[in-house]
Amino acid sequence: MAQKIKIVYYLYEVKDEPLGNYAKAVESKLGRFVRLVNPDEYTLMTNFKSILGTSKEAHVIEIRNDISRWFYLTKGVNDLETPKAAYEYEIGKEEALEAVFREIAEGSAHGKLGVDKFSAMLQLLLWGGFLFLSYLGYKNDELEWINSLLPLVLLLSGLIEGFRRGYKKRKK
Repeated sequence: MAQKIKIVYYLYEVKDEPLGNYAKAVESKLGRFVRLVNPDEYTLMTNFKSILGTSKEAHVIEIRNDISRWFYLTKGVNDLETPKAAYEYEIGKEEALEAVFREIAEGSAHGKLGVDKFSAMLQLLLWGGFLFLSYLGYKNDELEWINSLLPLVLLLSGLIEGFRRGYKKRKK
């Protein structure tokens, strides 16, 4: 995968009306789309790649009730109502694309953003601590050896970044 891809995921839960009626209202607001009913991750990903084509952004809309899950894959969305959950994925690797569609197909896409938050906080603490100690080393001659730790901090920061999943997930 040479370029970064952006997936925008919307989740709608239908409780008080038939899923088909709600789906008709959604379909009227979409351009060209592919509808999938209760798909697995491979079917989702294959159809997503076909609708994505050469563009860099596409939308995945999930409508679910207690019995069924319908997915719409499209490039454009016009004036949809506010979803229960919406996420934006920025993907740079093929493996990450598979992981995102596994997450969506399993129904865990609207879960917590734990890994990203944890790694960001860890890097913030690492760099904040290093900058604070560097400042103390600048003010105190006995602590000037701390500045020689910069390569170690860069290495640790790179390792933490390497543990990320290969994609970024943000609430939309």
